[in-house]
Amino acid sequence: MNFSWRLESQLQQSIGMTLEVATDNALFEGVLTSFENGLIKLEETVIGYERENRSVFIALSSVNFIKVQF
Repeated sequence: MNFSWRLESQLQQSIGMTLEVATDNALFEGVLTSFENGLIKLEETVIGYERENRSVFIALSSVNFIKVQF
């Protein structure tokens, strides 16, 4: 079984779940809203003076690890 196919399949099944995604330079945490064409789209909640949500797009090729929070 091809690992990249299995990972993509697992990401499709994880839509709506909270993920931590690490790259070389950053750690992102948010709800997986979509996965298409090798791009992970997370909805992050930014906590500051006012709480706001932002969309983050991460290329699968730049991911070091993904942690799914159940």
